[in-house]
Amino acid sequence: MNNIQKTILNSYSQIFFAENQPFATILMLVSFFDFWSGVCGLFSIIVANLTAYILGYNKESIKKGLYGFNSLLTGLGVGIYFQPSIELFVIVFLGALLTLFVTLTVEGVLSKYGLPYLSIPFLFGIWAIMLSTNGFFALGLSEKGIHMQNELYSIGGATLVDLYNYFNMIDGFNSIKIYFLSLGAIFFQNNILAGVLISIGLLYYSRIAFSLSLIGFYLAYGFYEFIGADFSQLAYTFIGFNYILTSIAVGGYFIIPSYRTYFWTIILLPITVIISVSLFKIFSVWYLAIYSMPFNIVVILFLYILKLRHTKKDRLTTVFVKQSTPEKSLYLHKTASDESNGKKFFPINLPFWNKWSVMQAHNGEYTHKDDWRHAWDFVIRDNDNKQYQNSGDIVKDYYCYGKLIIAPQDGIVSEVIDGIPDNKIGDINVNQNWGNAIVIKHTELLYSQISHIRTGSFKVKKGDFVKKGTILAEVGNSGHSPYPHLHFQLQATPYVGSHTLDYPLCNYVKISNSEYNPTAFGRPELNDIVLAAEPNEIITNGLHFVPGQKINCRFESDNREIEYKWEIYKTSLNETYIYCSETNSSAYFYTNSIGFYFKNFYGDKKSALFIFFISLYNVKKIFYKNLKVKSSIRADLFYGKFALFFQDFMSPFYIYLKSKYTLDYIEEDEDDFAPEFVKLRSSIEKYIFKTKKDNIVSDIIIGSDKTIQINIEVKNIKLTISSQ
Repeated sequence: MNNIQKTILNSYSQIFFAENQPFATILMLVSFFDFWSGVCGLFSIIVANLTAYILGYNKESIKKGLYGFNSLLTGLGVGIYFQPSIELFVIVFLGALLTLFVTLTVEGVLSKYGLPYLSIPFLFGIWAIMLSTNGFFALGLSEKGIHMQNELYSIGGATLVDLYNYFNMIDGFNSIKIYFLSLGAIFFQNNILAGVLISIGLLYYSRIAFSLSLIGFYLAYGFYEFIGADFSQLAYTFIGFNYILTSIAVGGYFIIPSYRTYFWTIILLPITVIISVSLFKIFSVWYLAIYSMPFNIVVILFLYILKLRHTKKDRLTTVFVKQSTPEKSLYLHKTASDESNGKKFFPINLPFWNKWSVMQAHNGEYTHKDDWRHAWDFVIRDNDNKQYQNSGDIVKDYYCYGKLIIAPQDGIVSEVIDGIPDNKIGDINVNQNWGNAIVIKHTELLYSQISHIRTGSFKVKKGDFVKKGTILAEVGNSGHSPYPHLHFQLQATPYVGSHTLDYPLCNYVKISNSEYNPTAFGRPELNDIVLAAEPNEIITNGLHFVPGQKINCRFESDNREIEYKWEIYKTSLNETYIYCSETNSSAYFYTNSIGFYFKNFYGDKKSALFIFFISLYNVKKIFYKNLKVKSSIRADLFYGKFALFFQDFMSPFYIYLKSKYTLDYIEEDEDDFAPEFVKLRSSIEKYIFKTKKDNIVSDIIIGSDKTIQINIEVKNIKLTISSQ
C-alpha cells in the first residue's frame, strides 16, 4: 500500500520533476477542484501504472511516477472538456493506454541520447483524443466552471469558496494573476486559488524551483511587452506555464543550478516565446491548443546540444543521477570529492615505488614544449635536495639510476625501443631523443610512454599483457638525457614521441613539510615530492563492503544500548549503499583500490548510520602518520530548514553555509608482523560565511578483526561496527 501511495502521488509531483509527497498532495487536491477531471486524472494514473506493472516495466520507475504523469495530464485534459459518462471513462481508459505506449516508445528512442521525454507523450495523447472526439457524439461537452462555487463547496465547504472569491476579486497586479493562472493551467484549472496553492507547494518543495518559476514567467512577460506581441494570447490561454516549466528544467533540474544556468534561462525564454506564438498560429487552424509543446521543444533542443559538446567543462554540468530537489543536486555537486569527479578518467598511476621528485612538469623549463608540453620528469633527491651521492660524475652516483620502473596500469605493450647506450653525465643524444622507451596501451586512445630507460633492462617485450605494478625495466640515461631521470607522458597514439595528452595521474601522495596529502586525480607540479599510494591492509579489510553483506552495529549513548542490523545493497545504476531498516536510512558509498568515500545520505540524521557516515566520510585506505584527508561535506546535512531556506535561494550564486571534513591518521600498531589496529580522528567544522560555528570530532579505531569503533565524546556516543 505504501508503494501504491507513492506511485500515485509521485505521478502528480513528477509534472514539476519532483518526488515530494506533501507537494504532490497539494497538486492532487488542486486537480480535484474540478471533481470529475480529478477523477479522470486519478483513473488514468491507475490504468497507466498498472499496465506498466503488468507488462513488466521497471518497478522503481513506476514508483517514481515516471510512467504515470503523462497519462495523468491526458486524463485531466479530457475530463475537463467532457461531461462525466460511461463513454467518457472508456475514452479516458484508452487515452491513458495510448499515452503510456507513447511514453514507453519515446523513452526508448530518447534514452539512447540521454534525453528526457518530458510531456511529449501527453501531447500525442491529448491531441489524438481532441481531434477524434469531434465525431464522438455520445460525449457531451462539459458545463463545468459555470457553477464553480457549487463545485468548490462540495470539495472544501464555505472556506474554500471564500478563498476562491478572495483571490479572484483582487484588483491590480495583472501579471501576478496571470502567473497564478498559468500555474493552475498546468492542471487545467482556470482559477487563481489553484495557482496560489501550487506556488506554495513549489516553494515548500524547492526554493530554486520557485524562484525559477517567477524568473521564467516574468522574463516571458517582459519579452511580450518588449517586442509588442499580443499579450492577450498569454492572458486568455494561460500558456505561461511553458515558460515556468522551461525555466525550472533548464535553470535547476536537468543542469546543476548556477549563475550560468540562470543566464541561459534568460536567453532561452525569449526563444520559447517565439516558438509559442508561432505554434499558436499554426495549431489554431485545427482548433488545437499547443499545451506544453514549446517547453518540450526548447528543453530537449538545449539538452541535446549540450550532449554534442567537444569539451564538457564545469560551465554547464548536466545532472547524471537525479536528486529529490535542485538544491540537493547543487550541494552534492559542490562537495563532490576529487574521487567522484575523477571517475570519468581511466586511472593511471605513477610508474614507480617510493618517493620521487618532479624535476620538470608540464610546460617545462628545458623541454616539454608545444605539442609535448604535458609530461613529467621524475628524479630521486636526498634530504639535501641533491640527486646524487659522491661527485655525481657517473650515472651510478644518481639515486634514481637503476631503480625499477613499473606499469602504471593494466595494458598491452605496444612498442619497445632498446639498445641505445646511456650517456655520460652532461651529454645528450640528439639523434635518438627518447632513448630506450616503452609504450603501453591502456584503452583506446590512451597510451603511456616511459623514456630514457637503461639499455638491456627490459623485463617485457612488445605484445605482452602487463598488470598494474608489473616490473617493466630500470631507469637509465639514454636519449636526450644529461643525467638519469624518468620521463613519463600520456598520449593518444601508440608511437614513441607522440603528442602528449593533458591527463591526470591518480592515487598519489604529495609530501610537504612532513605532511602527507593524498591526491585522487591531479597533475604533479614542479618540485613536488610524490609517492604512489599503497593500501593499508587493516583499513582495506575493515572498509570492505559488498552487496548482500550484513553488518552488526551496537549504538551506545547516555546509558542506553541499541543493536542494529545493516545490509549492503546495490541499485540498478550500480550504486552501493548501506541500509538500516530500523531507521529507514541509507548511506551511499563508492570505493576503489585506494579509497572509501561516502556520496549521499537519506534518512534519520540522529541515527547510528548517520554517525558512521559523517565519521568515515572520506577515507584513504592507506596509512602514513601525519596524513590528512580534507574535503567538503554537504552543509544541508547539518543545518536546519530555517537556515537553509535563505541559503537555497542564494545557492546557485553563493554558498555561505559550509561544512569541512578532515581525517587525521593518528597511529598504526607498531607490530610489523601482525598489526592489530589503526587509529584515525575525523572532524567536521561548520561555518556561516567564514565564522566557525561548531565542531564534531570522532575518534576511530579500525581493528584487524574488521571491527570499527567510533567515539564522539562531546555527545557521549559510542559505535561498534562488525561485519558478518
